[in-house]
Amino acid sequence: MKIFLLFLLFFSLSFGKDGHKNRDHEFHMPRDLGYLNLDNEQKEKMSKIVSENEKQLRVLHEKKESVEVKMKTYFLEESFDQERASKLLLELKTESMGIQIDMFKKIHDVLKPKQRELFLQYKKEWEIE
Repeated sequence: MKIFLLFLLFFSLSFGKDGHKNRDHEFHMPRDLGYLNLDNEQKEKMSKIVSENEKQLRVLHEKKESVEVKMKTYFLEESFDQERASKLLLELKTESMGIQIDMFKKIHDVLKPKQRELFLQYKKEWEIE
């Protein structure tokens, strides 16, 4: 039985992929940056970026809730003003995109080229929806 278990262990290790190519099968916490192997200075900068981004997202979330209330009000009116609704939603989307672009610019400035490549594998979890 021990020989069989050793064989299975050897077999699984010999066919396993190393590096970042097999990341699809790894457990990954959202917004976890451990895979980037950041140095201490980078960790500090990334922590500041994330903290600033969270503050901006809280404000954006409050604004989004306010927009939703306004949109409900617009919808309940006798006639629906498309231009007013479009303007309101466009402002929200523009602010959201600005926050996201600013964050990605700051992250880009902190990461080294190889780290940027690795970051792209999980970029989706950093995008604002």
